[in-house]
Amino acid sequence: MRMRAVLGVLGGLVILMLLVALVLPVVTSPAQAQTGSRKVFQISMVSYMFTPSLITVNRGDTVVLQFSNDDPDRRNHSIASRLFMRIEPKATGEFRTGVGDERRFFAAEPGKKFELEFVASEAGSFPFVCGVFDHGSRGQTGAINVVAAAARPAP
Repeated sequence: MRMRAVLGVLGGLVILMLLVALVLPVVTSPAQAQTGSRKVFQISMVSYMFTPSLITVNRGDTVVLQFSNDDPDRRNHSIASRLFMRIEPKATGEFRTGVGDERRFFAAEPGKKFELEFVASEAGSFPFVCGVFDHGSRGQTGAINVVAAAARPAP
């Protein structure tokens, strides 16, 4: 009889430990951060314009900017922004890069393409220009607008 009581207590402890092991991580784990979605934009660079020139994403989104230099007059083009001094985009393709006028630029020769990828971690409006000669002053400008993601209702 004593043995049954001991086995009953041990069995109860085992069940209690299993419940604690299963429930405790759920109760104590931090809330998962909402991850943004992946937004891909194809941007054509031609004489004195970016198409499209305004990009709007939510904070937390992974942004992929696919640039192509489609200029029929065979001019070089670039994107230059102070944003790229604050974040380091992953860059792939055929381009050259550098810093000028406190902006990091990525430049492509005629017919070339490149891609920039980054996470929009900060809300705000981030202007960019073509840093080649007078292209920016002729209107080859744009902006990346990062808006705070809308609050999602609790489940």
